[in-house]
Parts: sequence; structure tokens; C-alpha cells
Amino acid sequence: MNKPLLRHIKKLLIQYRWKYITGAFFLLLTDIFQLISPRLIGWGVDYLNKGSLTFKSLLLVFSSLLLLAILTAIFRFFWRIQILATARKLEAQIREKYFTHLQTLSLNFFNYKKTGELMALATNDLGAVREMFAFGVVMLLDTIFLGTLSIFFLLSISPKLTLYIAIPLPLITLTIAFFGKITHKRFKLVQDSFAKLTDKAEETIAGIRVVKAYVQEEAELKKFIEKAQDLLSKNIHLVKAWGFMFPTIELLANLSILLVFLLGGLEVIKGNISLGDFIAFNSYLGLLIWPMNALGWVVNNFQRGRASLERINEVLDEIPDIKDSPKSIKKETLEGYITFKNVYFKYPSSPKWILEDISIEIKPGKFLGITGPVGSGKTSLVSLIPRLFNIQKGEIFIDNIPIKDLSLHYLRKNIGFVPQDSFLFSDTIANNIRFGKPDLSDDEIYKLIKIVALEEDLKEFPNGIHTIVGERGVTLSGGQKQRVAIARALAINPPVLIFDDALSAVDAKTERQILENLLEIRKNKSLIVIAQRLSVIQDADEIIVLKEGKIIERGDHNKLMRLGGFYAELFEQQKIESELERREDERIL
Repeated sequence: MNKPLLRHIKKLLIQYRWKYITGAFFLLLTDIFQLISPRLIGWGVDYLNKGSLTFKSLLLVFSSLLLLAILTAIFRFFWRIQILATARKLEAQIREKYFTHLQTLSLNFFNYKKTGELMALATNDLGAVREMFAFGVVMLLDTIFLGTLSIFFLLSISPKLTLYIAIPLPLITLTIAFFGKITHKRFKLVQDSFAKLTDKAEETIAGIRVVKAYVQEEAELKKFIEKAQDLLSKNIHLVKAWGFMFPTIELLANLSILLVFLLGGLEVIKGNISLGDFIAFNSYLGLLIWPMNALGWVVNNFQRGRASLERINEVLDEIPDIKDSPKSIKKETLEGYITFKNVYFKYPSSPKWILEDISIEIKPGKFLGITGPVGSGKTSLVSLIPRLFNIQKGEIFIDNIPIKDLSLHYLRKNIGFVPQDSFLFSDTIANNIRFGKPDLSDDEIYKLIKIVALEEDLKEFPNGIHTIVGERGVTLSGGQKQRVAIARALAINPPVLIFDDALSAVDAKTERQILENLLEIRKNKSLIVIAQRLSVIQDADEIIVLKEGKIIERGDHNKLMRLGGFYAELFEQQKIESELERREDERIL
């Protein structure tokens, strides 16, 4: 079943209906004033032909034509303001709706939708939608008004000649219907190709340092050119359809002019119509040619807008996998008592369990360490706490409330999450830290800087905490980005802190300093830390070791060392490596 095209913007169109109605009224007045002029010129020619045209009547015709020209210009200005400006407002609100909806979608959506494609929808496609509701609406109304009124005036002069004009009209209609379907299909292919090109450009620019490091500029250029050539090819296919449609419509429309010139001239010779009427008839025919030609533009414009709106609708139709229940609990402050009971989890696209039968209890003020081989499910486990993904079996509680019953806003507001990828915005260090708490003062930021051991690094920055870090924090080292991200999490003072390998790029000395500071300030906070480097979590109240989604070992550091299993072997290995590095450093010094 086909869904209504305007389903997501119907309310916006209703909101702006009076703007469009007023604009249509001004456009109608413009066309009426425009259509009176040929009749006045025809009368003037007839009086001139009879030799009865006086200076007074000439001045009257001139003044009337001037007044009509001024009124036409004034009302043309008004309809442009009402319709074109409204289309811009409509575009802005659709873009806002689109961006707002994107932020509600679950992480899984962004795993298969590329950034470049989503950007293309918000720019190129939305531009086509705007044109549909701007000049598309104008041309449609103008075609209806000007076409209908022109035919009315033509009939008033000569019904017989008007009948001859109608001969090519069915052919024009068939031409427009045929090429309209082709245009819609080809324009959608163009937009898809443009999205792929945008995505390639965004990906290459974002990864330019990797491209340069591996000397792959030529290879990336070749891939970009392939995408650009594909876009060019599809655009040429689209232009060919346009290029054939418009000349065909113009040819058929010009047949009407030839018929009128031949048959109308005979009518003048026979004395059936006057010379002035013949001139007026040709003027009206000229005005009618525009709507006949504009039909092609209308179809082209609406097919492009329709194709783009369909693509935008596909995103707006997406339903978030994770959303609040109708009776979600809005609890402002949580204590941070976390419980996993026999939790099973797998990603929607995976047939295999990522986590199996996980049971954990984390009391406020306790420190849980998590380690295990790569791909063992560590990140997936902590991602379940702020409900970035839904579990399939079992239950997760916070303060004895199932997290599925908690409002997402309040749940996530009580969790400070530092993911593996320490993403920073292209802004100052200060604004990145106060991202979750905009009213944070500079003094409070400096306190956080001290906790994450960023004081010495700050001296190297030209403007201290007000230094712009560049896109994705590109001007900072990996360790500096991680520490800014940790400060950002601490800024909201949440009862639950989750660090997903957030100290991996920090040296051992700085790591120890940060951990000591964290252990001092965490008080009643639940602290969960994932780490490959076991020195980060050896002071944890409990450590769990994951392997292939299952807990294979658990206990504090001493207990796990006595077990002599995976944890003990990895700890001894890292201890030897650390000792060798220390000796190497001493030798160099």
C-alpha cells in the first residue's frame, strides 16, 4: 500500500495554508491585470485602423496600460513574498524535523546509513522539495490561472480560432505524462548517486591523515572520480529526458501559433474578425504558450520534489528501536545501584549471542573492572546500561527499577559515559567539557582539568581552555582527547560513571594520577571501567573477565591472581613488559 506523500509535512502545510492562499490570490490578480493589456492594445489598434483614434483616447489607453503594468509588478512582488518566502520557512521546519528525528533514532540505524547520504538528504534533496513548494506551486497555479483566463479571452474574440489551438493539446498531455515517469525515476537515481558522492567526499576528508600516511591520494582520487562519473552519467540521462521533453512541447505549442497565423489571417481577410482582434488574439495565444510550456516545468519540478520527499520520508518513517514506554518513570536523580539478571544480548543483524547469561551487581560507591580479549562483548555490556541497545532476554535494573521503564532522558542524564572513541566537537576545550552542563564556570572546568591531569598539557595550548580543538579534536593527542572526554563526563556529576577503555592512550604515570583522583571523588558513585591494561582496574572492588560473551572469571585482584587463569596470566605478562620498558628507558637515559 502506497503511503501518502505528504504524511510527514501535512501539518506544516496546514499551518502555512493561508500564506499560500493569499499568495495564490495575488498571483491571480497579477494574471488578470496582465491579461487585460492585450485587449486594450487590440481596441487601440482598431481605433487606429479606422482613423478615429484621438490623442485623448491614445493617452487613456497609455495610462491604462501603465497602471496595469504597475499593478502587475506590485502584486507579483506580493505573491513572491507570500509563496517563495513561505517555501523557505517550510524548508527550515522540515530540516529541523528531520534533524530532530535523526537524534531520536537508535544507534543501529547509523550502522547501516552513511553520513554522506544523510547529509545529502538534508541539503540537496531538501532543496528539491523546497523548489516544489516554491516555483513548482507558482508554475502550477500560473498554468491554471493564466491558461484558463487566456482561453476565456480567446473564446471571447473567436471560438472558431480557439478550437484550432486545442488540436495539439492532447499530444502535449501525452508527452508530459510519458516524460514525467521517466524524470521521476532518473532523478531518484541522480539523488542516490549524489548521496554516494557526498559520503565518499566526507569519508576521505575525515580520514585525510590516514590517506596521507599511506600515500593513497591517487587511489582515493580514483574512487572519487568513479563516483563523480557515475553522478555525471545519471545527470546526463536525466538531461536527455528533459532535453527531449521541452522541445517537443514547444514544437506542439508553436503548431498552434502557425495554425492561428494561417487561419486567423484568412478570417481577417474575410472580414470575420478585425485586425485589432487578430493582434489581441495572438497576444493571448502568446500568453497561453507559457502555461503550455510551463506544464513541462511543473511536471519536472514536482517529479524531482516528489522523488526527494520520498527519500526523506524513508528516514522520517524510521521508528526508533529504543524509546520511552507510555508510562516511563521520570526520576530526576538515581543512586546508581545497577543489577544485571541473566542478560542475553545480540545485535539485530547478528544470529550469534554477543552476551550470554550475564549477572552482575554494582552497588553505589563500588568500582567494577571489566577486561577480556578483543571482541568478548565488553563494550556491548556497558552500552546496555544507558540503553543504547535493547536486550533480548533477562533484565537490567537501576535502583531496582527496570531500565526499560525509566525515561531515556533521565536515565542517560544520570550516567557519565566515556566511549572508546573520544569524540570531541570542533569547539573550545572549555565548551567540550561543559557540553552536558552548559552553565559550568571556568573555575569548575579548571578543577576538572586538574582531576584528569591535563594541567601541564594546558600550558602548551595558545589560549588555554579556550583553545579550539579542531574537527573531532584533531589538534589534540589521543591521551589529551581521552582526558577532555573524561572531564566532560565528570562535569555532569552523575551517580554512574562508565569508562570504556578511556585511558588506553594515557601513559602509566598519568593513568595512575587520574585513577587516584577518581577514587577520591567517586564517593557514592558506581564506577565501571573497561581496560586492557590491568593496572587500570587492579584496585577495583570486583573484576569480571569476559570471553566470547560469557563471564569466565570474577573476583577482586587478589582472588583472580590466586585462580591463575586468564587474568593472572595477562597480568604477569603485562608486568614483565612494563619492567622491560622501564629498563629500556633507564638505559636510554
